[in-house]
This record gives sequence, structure tokens and C-alpha cells, in this order.
Amino acid sequence: MDPIQRRASCASVLICLSHWSAALLGAEPKVLTLREAIEAAVQHHPSIVAFAPATEALRQQSLANGLPPATTIETQLENFAGTGDASGTKVLEATLQLSHVIELGGKPDARRGVGAVELERLDVSQRAARADVAAEVARRFVHVLSDQEQLRATTRATELAERSREAVRQRITAGATSPIFLSRAEITVTRARIDQEHAEHELASSRVALAVLLGEREPSFASVSADLFALATIEPLDTYLRRLDGNAELLMFAADDRVLDAKQRVAQAHRSPNITLNAGVRRLEALDDQAFVAGFSIPLGTRKRSAPEFAALRSEREQLALTAQAKRLELHATLFALYQEVIHARTEVNALREEVRPEAERVLRTSDEGYRAGRFSLIELADAQRQLLEVERDAIRAAAEFHVHLIEIERLTGEAVHTLVTR
Repeated sequence: MDPIQRRASCASVLICLSHWSAALLGAEPKVLTLREAIEAAVQHHPSIVAFAPATEALRQQSLANGLPPATTIETQLENFAGTGDASGTKVLEATLQLSHVIELGGKPDARRGVGAVELERLDVSQRAARADVAAEVARRFVHVLSDQEQLRATTRATELAERSREAVRQRITAGATSPIFLSRAEITVTRARIDQEHAEHELASSRVALAVLLGEREPSFASVSADLFALATIEPLDTYLRRLDGNAELLMFAADDRVLDAKQRVAQAHRSPNITLNAGVRRLEALDDQAFVAGFSIPLGTRKRSAPEFAALRSEREQLALTAQAKRLELHATLFALYQEVIHARTEVNALREEVRPEAERVLRTSDEGYRAGRFSLIELADAQRQLLEVERDAIRAAAEFHVHLIEIERLTGEAVHTLVTR
């Protein structure tokens, strides 16, 4: 047995041993569904988990920003440590007073409003992150599912090649063909095993890629469960276009606009000046007496000072609106292109599965029977086998593309992933 055959045999033995060990331990190999995968990823993915402390930090910051200015206590010493009559503390005047700022124009409410809309924006951002993670999980799930189907196809190709080799041996024994054709059959079997081994490696890699999103270094599941060829119903394009309002990026633009609007209200409130009141008591050493003091202050030019901030925020909102408009047009084009691709993928899958594959199966049966009867050559039989394998692989690829395109459409329109049907 050559090295390639030995590796293929070892891989098959290891797969069998893994299932036998699971059976001996009384544990069934875990089969993962798409819903389970998405739920696990949402619970464990760092980008989602990080929103909990981020939300708490923003909530506390919002509470702090909504507090009124603190009352201050101030002590002032005058007319001491001088010369002559002002030496020492003879004419010392010590003042102790409290100062408090009265905010006018609804500033505290405006700041609390900013905090509230920032929390809403963070919630929108979290929902967008959850949608992105769910879409990525679905894409990797489809990858695993298609790799499983590719492994089945290559395994069948190996079985067909081995069956053809046995047919060649029978014909050689009967003296109906040259022994040279056995070497050709052996080459075909070896190449089929190489393809099968490669499919096994591809499946192992895609399983790990999916497991990482679930917070696992090693996959805890043996396989994924869904029908790759159960294609979901495609709605009219206009329906998907209307759902673009639920797009995560457009929702973020809307949330950003609400934040800027709240900040504009804060800037508007800054046009009203604050009043600082102070009151206290003063000790007069020269008279050996005390007296009350009081006063207030109002800053000048606050309206003029707040005008640039207000104008800057207004310009930022205008820029945001134009950017959102450009993004909507871009999404429209992207969605249109994806819709064409998903329709084409459905057409290709249906044609390959319903028209081409049955014909390829018929050609293979005829070629196999004809070869055994001596009417067809080994090359014609091998060509029929290769044609069937190509049809099966193309159908798997087209079905996977259908699901991936539909997943992206659902992500763009803010819909939950529902493209795969659990077996």
C-alpha cells in the first residue's frame, strides 16, 4: 500500500474510532443546529459580551453629567502680615462663604437628554453587532455544511473508482482486456482518495473556524444539521428594498443624528448664562465683630461664545445626513446585485439537481453496464464518473452560494437569519 493510501486508511480508521469511543462512553456525537450556534456565539463572543460593561460605564457617565454644579465653600483672608497698622492680624478680615451656580436654560435636562440618546445609540450598536455575529456564524455554518456534502461526494467518488477497479480485474481475469487498464484504475482510485482526504481536512478546518465563534478552541460538535438543498422562498426585490430601513448602518446614522440633536439642545442651553450666588460671613479683627456678605455674578457674552459650537453641530448633522443618503444608495445597489446572485444560484441548483444530475446518473449506469459487457471503454466509464462528481460538486457550491447570498440580504435588511432548514 502506497503512502497516500495508508494516510487515507488511517484517516478513515480515526473517524471510526472516534464514533466507537463515543458509543462506548454512552455519548452520542453532538449535532449542531444553526440556532444553537447563533445562541452560543451571542453568549460568548467578546464583541457582544463587552457591551455589558460599556453600557454600565455610559449609564454612570450619563448620571454624572446630569448632576447640577456642586456647591463650593470658599475662605478668603485679607489685610494681614503687612506693615505698620496692618502687621500681624490686627486688621485681618476673614471671609467664609458658600457659592452655588444656578443653571438657566434647562442645561441639566439637556445633558441628561444626551446621556439617554447615547444609551439608545449603544443599544443600536449592540443589536448591529449581534446581527453581524449571527451572520458570520451562519456563513461559517454553511461552510461546514457544504464541506460535509463535499466529503460525501468525494467518498462516493472513491467508492465508484474502487468499483470500476474491481470491474477491470474481472475483465482481466476473463481475458477481455489488457492488464495495463488495472494500473489506470489504480491511479483513479488513488486520486479519488487524495480528493477524499483533502475534503476531510477542509471539513476539519471549517469546523474549527465555526467553533472559535462559539468560544471553543476544539469543536464540541461532530457535525452540523441542516438541509443544504432546501432553498428558502425568495421574496420580491421591492420587499427587501423596503426593509432597508432596518439596516444596521442606517439605524446607526439615525442614532448618531439623535445624539447630535441632543448636543445641539445642550449648545442652545449654553446661550443662557448661569447665575452664581454666594453668601457668607466675614470676621473683622479691627472691630472685633462679624458681618454677613452676599453677592452674585453673571458671565457676559455667553450667547456669542456658544454660537460656534451650535453652528458646528448643525454642520455635522448636515454632513451626517448626506453620508447616510450615500450609504442608502450604496446599499440599494448592493442589495440589487445580491438579489440577482441569489436568484441565479437557485436556478443553477434546481437545474443541476432536477435536470442534469438524473441524466448524469443515467449516463453512469449505462457506461458501467456497457463496460462490463465490453461495449464501452474504461475511459468512457471514468468520464461518466467524473461528470457525475462535477455535477454534484457544482450543485453543492451553488447551494452554498444561495445561502450565503441570502444571509447577506437578511443582514442588510435587518432580518433574522432563517435561510437554513434543520433536518
